[in-house]
Amino acid sequence: MTNRRTLLGGSAALAAAFALRTEFAAAEESTPTASPVAIPDISELPLRQEGKLTIHADQPLYPPWFIDNDPTNGQGFESAVAYAIAETLGFTEEQVEWGYTSFNASYAPGPKDFDFYITEVSITEERKEAVDFSDPYYGEPLIIVTHADSPVLEARSISELRPFRFGTQVGTTFHRYLETTIQPEGDLFVYDTNADSLTALVNGVVDAVIQTYQIGIFNTTIQFEGLALGGILPGTTADLGLVLEKGSELTPFLNAALHILREDGTLKALEDEWLPIPPEVFTYTLD
Repeated sequence: MTNRRTLLGGSAALAAAFALRTEFAAAEESTPTASPVAIPDISELPLRQEGKLTIHADQPLYPPWFIDNDPTNGQGFESAVAYAIAETLGFTEEQVEWGYTSFNASYAPGPKDFDFYITEVSITEERKEAVDFSDPYYGEPLIIVTHADSPVLEARSISELRPFRFGTQVGTTFHRYLETTIQPEGDLFVYDTNADSLTALVNGVVDAVIQTYQIGIFNTTIQFEGLALGGILPGTTADLGLVLEKGSELTPFLNAALHILREDGTLKALEDEWLPIPPEVFTYTLD
């Protein structure tokens, strides 16, 4: 997701925005911090403003991550996660201040105006050179997208996917998964952008592409006609993390809060509430 959306109007603009949003660099496997630090009183936390937790997000914002384009209402997965983190750190809702930073600027080098940023930013090694990331707060599944009448939909194992033609954006999690796990029997069609790979699918140049689950839903229900979801791919996710200024002293405390929320089941409960995967969506077997 190296390019996110700008403020545009209309369904066509929304489709274009999501096409941009899905052009992301390869997300690396991330391991949560093993021994979180103790969380001090908020007066001792390294903050932009004393007694205030400054959180930024992109604009516009979309479900199921945020609801009604309003990060302050606690509705939507990422808004709810942000407030759960704030509460775990010791802040009240009134002590949380929201602001705007564009998606691309959030992980660009340089000083930041936020304590942390939350808008579907995948953790990558390249981005880690410019900013700090928290431990992952969500690992988004990867899923197959194909034509609604494609024989790809009959596959139930990784080996049954190999005969088909796949398109992918170069250097992404999708690209790596295709090369290392699916290993298609024919040529792999590699494109500069994720939007190009989707265009190749729509035009019949390739039989299938890999997308993150939520983007796959958008591809098949809003962005294009005649496409359908296949199954979830086992063994990998696109990990999303909070973005902080490089070298931020707040990072270990956010990791400690995420550790608590992971251990007490809060993150899983929010995931189940806002990002449920229907029981009819299957996972391919590895064979």
